[in-house]
Amino acid sequence: MANIAIVTDTSSDLTLEQAEATGVRLVPLTVSFGEETFEAVTELSNEDFYEKLTAPGAPLPKTAAPNPARFEATFRDAFDSGADGIACVTLSGKMSATYSSAVQAAGEFEAGLVEVVDSLTVAQPMGLIVRDMAELASTGAAQAEVTDHAYDLVGRSLLVFAPDTLEYLQKGGRIGRASALLGTVLSVKPILTVEDGVVATLDKKRTSAKARARMLEMAGERSVEQVAVMHIGSPDVEAFRDEVAAATGRAPQEVEIGMTGPVAGTHLGPGMMGISGILTA
Repeated sequence: MANIAIVTDTSSDLTLEQAEATGVRLVPLTVSFGEETFEAVTELSNEDFYEKLTAPGAPLPKTAAPNPARFEATFRDAFDSGADGIACVTLSGKMSATYSSAVQAAGEFEAGLVEVVDSLTVAQPMGLIVRDMAELASTGAAQAEVTDHAYDLVGRSLLVFAPDTLEYLQKGGRIGRASALLGTVLSVKPILTVEDGVVATLDKKRTSAKARARMLEMAGERSVEQVAVMHIGSPDVEAFRDEVAAATGRAPQEVEIGMTGPVAGTHLGPGMMGISGILTA
């Protein structure tokens, strides 16, 4: 039986408790508020991040990718702990240099020992992929089987989300193909996705309620193997979870609720609501 270690970055929105429970090693991106810099998730909690983000006069935060040395140290620790190989999943290489850092670090080891997978996404769907990989690795699956499974999941990942404002995406430079929405009336609520590794527009509605209703329609139109709800400080998230469950034929307790962390939260801002999952093969 193989002992394959799973590594990901903190844009995956895994909590420290989830990472520990599944044996996943986290490599943190950093978030900076002016002169203050914090490691996302491992040092700065979601709650503390959003408190800083919404503080009066707070500077717009900036995120930065881990350098290759940070990935290399994590890979070495995994091997020192008995790993036979490593499967590493990062956020989209078109959004961040994180993927490039991981690939560069993997090059410091014998070819094939560290396999790096570009998730082509970010946040909760990435976390679902990583946790599925960790579950497979826990059975003693070979590295090739784990990475093949990762690529399969990447191709079946689902993400639709509706930020309350495009301000954070615009200022953070992560708006991608959703840029066509800039300059439209402020009341428009876009429904976005990540397509080919960049943010893209699926639809737009006049109100948040209509945007959420449209997201529910989209989720109900697809056959899903897993489904979850992601949010940033949305008070009615449990009601939305129940609606997602009904739309996808699930019991409410089968639909996980997760708060989006500092990395994606920097670019999405308060009030975002979304649906993520893995489509049925």
